[in-house]
Amino acid sequence: MKASQWESERGALHQQNRALELKAESEHKTVVILIIGIIALLAVAGAFWIIITRRQRERENEERIEALQKMVDEYKSAPSTQKSEINDSSALRNVMLKQLGIIKMVAETPTDQNREMLRKISSIDGETNGELVDWKNVYKIIDNLYSGFYSTLHSRYGDVLSPKEEQIIVLMVAGFSTKEISVITGHTTSTIYVRKTSIRKKLGVPEKDDIVGYLQTPSHKKC
Repeated sequence: MKASQWESERGALHQQNRALELKAESEHKTVVILIIGIIALLAVAGAFWIIITRRQRERENEERIEALQKMVDEYKSAPSTQKSEINDSSALRNVMLKQLGIIKMVAETPTDQNREMLRKISSIDGETNGELVDWKNVYKIIDNLYSGFYSTLHSRYGDVLSPKEEQIIVLMVAGFSTKEISVITGHTTSTIYVRKTSIRKKLGVPEKDDIVGYLQTPSHKKC
């Protein structure tokens, strides 16, 4: 009888253990399903966000392209007398700020369409020679907006700096980032960093000093 009772208790414990195992398995499956569901939900939400972001960028690019095209059309349709009559310094400054803004816009969003549009704009009054901008015009803009910065730079260091290094410096003074400079000059960002290092050595700019800030210091200007 004791053996039978022991077997009965043993069977009951076995059933309880089995019931607990089944419950644990069920809870484990539920947790796994829940995790998979959350991951799937996050994946769908991420994909949806990416699609929305891409569409928004596409719309912004289309708006930028339309704005650039409108500027080109307006400039082409403007009478030559109107272009030559911009003598007022404030009006000239506004025009040059607008031109610099177009270059900045393309540098920020360097799509093939925007690049081609900038070439068209730059070639209206000058020669780009296959580049994105007419550098002679860019230098005029920089001189007008930044108190003759390019002319001063070229007169002092024209025999030391290469044309590409001068281009980098004038874009730096206009607030272009390294990535934006690489877009406008047609070089990789690593090449721009190398050229900046070369500029520092040629001009004697300390490693911790900003190149543009160094060139614009009163003590340096008097040199």
